[in-house]
Amino acid sequence: MKRLLFHFFNFVILCLAIFAAIYVYFKSSYASFGWALGESYKFIATRDFHLIMIAVVTYFLGYLSGLVKYTIEDKYFRMVVYFKEVFKFLLILVMVAFMEFLLFYEGARIGRLIYVNFFIIYSVYYLVYFWIRSQRGPRLLLWMNSLSPAVVLETYLKKPGGFRVIETDGEREEAGLNAYVVYKDGDIDDETSEALIKSKLAGYTVVELVELIEKETGRIPLDYVNIHWFLEKFDVVDRNYFRSNRMVSIVLSVLFLIVLFPVGLLTALVHRLFSKGPVFFTQERVGLHGRPFNLIKFRTMVKNAEEEGAQFAGKNDRRITPIGKFMRRLRIDEIPQLINVLKGDMSIVGPRPERKVFVDSLSKEIPYYQLRLLVPPGLTGWAQINGAYAGNDISDHKTKLEFDLYYIKNRSIFMELLILMRTVGTILRARGE
Repeated sequence: MKRLLFHFFNFVILCLAIFAAIYVYFKSSYASFGWALGESYKFIATRDFHLIMIAVVTYFLGYLSGLVKYTIEDKYFRMVVYFKEVFKFLLILVMVAFMEFLLFYEGARIGRLIYVNFFIIYSVYYLVYFWIRSQRGPRLLLWMNSLSPAVVLETYLKKPGGFRVIETDGEREEAGLNAYVVYKDGDIDDETSEALIKSKLAGYTVVELVELIEKETGRIPLDYVNIHWFLEKFDVVDRNYFRSNRMVSIVLSVLFLIVLFPVGLLTALVHRLFSKGPVFFTQERVGLHGRPFNLIKFRTMVKNAEEEGAQFAGKNDRRITPIGKFMRRLRIDEIPQLINVLKGDMSIVGPRPERKVFVDSLSKEIPYYQLRLLVPPGLTGWAQINGAYAGNDISDHKTKLEFDLYYIKNRSIFMELLILMRTVGTILRARGE
């Protein structure tokens, strides 16, 4: 009954959105009638059959595609999921518009602008719905593994109001089927296995611990994965994706070089006037599959900054010059790296490239560290926009790797688009490091 009520309510919203789209189109095209419902009602009434047809077909295709569903299963990286769903909705509308074009003569067609209005209205509705679902109270977890839930919640799921573990039968009965049943792969005895099967048959959402953390935090929890998990889940060899990503990187790097050339030229002149030493800084970094390349950037540190040996840059590193600090905040120092992108050493989006000495040392300290070399390094990345800044603390590098591995496993054009958008926001707020 609850599911039927949801679909009925959503279908009513869909019809109201179509009605509003036609109404807005009529009033914007025939301004002389004003905004009263009288004349527009007649206009809409003549297209009732089309309205019903569009509503039914759109809802049916939306249901088949997963756009219309009772629960939003993808809770990780919410805006990427939203973009993917809206894009699916756009494709559905294109299909419906094509069907209408074939079925009805030109004079009685609803019109392309009405479809545009409808797409905007329903996308806004879906965004509001998406936001409301994300504002729910703490989600309840039925814990079925030997790990301490307190440690997991504190380390990975500690966001305010996020999760609460059910500890009594009374809480379980009160939660009903809204609770998640959490287990850990490889940590299942016969008793737990039977309990999981019963939970699944009862209608509970049964979720593996690593999958839950991955979807909720945008990180791969290194504490709870093993080599078998990577061999099974970490399939990142997609040559078509690499080709399309390379094409997009070339186009964007050319555009950015053209747009940012005046900024780069001004930066070079200011650097030459107010800072001693060379304008550009080159350093060998490790790229795709461990291949070395020379990274180019504007120099932000004092000359001979590593006289005492290789070391990570800190947030308040004294070696950074005043001009360099300004350039880092706005990420201006990274403009020359667009040349590395054009050469094929880097991509626009990807894990940040590290030096070989650091890759070798961190690989000994952190398991699976070299997996970040499965994709080309990038100008910006998922770890950077999530504030995973790594200095001398090994735990910071571990957290950064967890974000990088999540990106490698889940990368898509939608994800990279959002990373670029959030990077622009970071630059505008001058929060770069």
